[in-house]
Amino acid sequence: MRMKWQVAVALAAVTVVTGCTVTVGGSASPVPGQGPVVTAVDACTLLDQAQVDALGYETPGRSVKENKDRLQPPMCLWTSKPDVDPSAVLNVGVASDMDFNEYISGAVKKGEPQPIGGLNWTQYASILPDDCAFYALLGAKSFAFVSVSTSNLDKSCELAKLAIPQVAARLPGGQDAPPITPSTSAKPEPGGPLLSADPCAMLKPDQVAQLKNISPDGQKDNSSTVPNASYCLWDDTDGDEGQKAFEVWLGPSTPVGEWPGVKDVAPTETVDVGGKKWGLFPNMGGLRVTCGATLAITDTSSVRVVSGFIGDDTKPCELVKQGLPLVTANLPG
Repeated sequence: MRMKWQVAVALAAVTVVTGCTVTVGGSASPVPGQGPVVTAVDACTLLDQAQVDALGYETPGRSVKENKDRLQPPMCLWTSKPDVDPSAVLNVGVASDMDFNEYISGAVKKGEPQPIGGLNWTQYASILPDDCAFYALLGAKSFAFVSVSTSNLDKSCELAKLAIPQVAARLPGGQDAPPITPSTSAKPEPGGPLLSADPCAMLKPDQVAQLKNISPDGQKDNSSTVPNASYCLWDDTDGDEGQKAFEVWLGPSTPVGEWPGVKDVAPTETVDVGGKKWGLFPNMGGLRVTCGATLAITDTSSVRVVSGFIGDDTKPCELVKQGLPLVTANLPG
């Protein structure tokens, strides 16, 4: 079966690294009022480095070449920076000499065209539930698209609409790009009592023994996504059963509301442990089998505990709640 919608191709191609220049042959008739249609497209130059950075993505982009046999236009993908939450993939492209109606066949229009950046953009449904894709017709056989995929459709559409005016400025008939407020600000410097703390010291051996189906030996590592954060992971010991590992994370430069999966999300419950107020997050990061709890240590530092359970929706937070008093007793400061 042909892959007709660019979204699935784009996400499958996130790991494909190729050159960033794509030449597209053929010609197309312009749409009245939308200017001439280009026939040569460098998909990775539809956004410059400053725009990509301000939108919160990493450079360089990853190019996916045109494949007319699969109705795949040339496109470029950018992945979000490690400190941006939620993580996202931005996909931008322009097709020339490709019939839009054939390409979009089977996709449901999700609204009327919206004027953005001097062009009319229409959202169509994607085969991926949380991908938000907008298309603009440039000619009889030419069109552009901007899509963003995150773990939440509303957030995906918000990010797509933020990128569209920047892309439109480089398309026929597009308006000048408006200024962008950078998506991230400088992170606080690491400090406070967590700076020299060992996450594996947050549970003593006799305390680990109180946690059912959890290994006595914790493994320490540094986070590859949360700046300056470290964690200790005590693996589960029940094989293919439902218990997930128990993790303690220390963030010496992570405010309590900045952990991935909890940003802009209110805790469902507050757990008071000796006056310490932990926020509880079932379904953390949109995963119903994962539960997390966070505690502020200072305004710019915090602790996170994560575990979960697969196969019983009543149990993901069970071990987290059991472990909070044990971890709290060992916190520095």
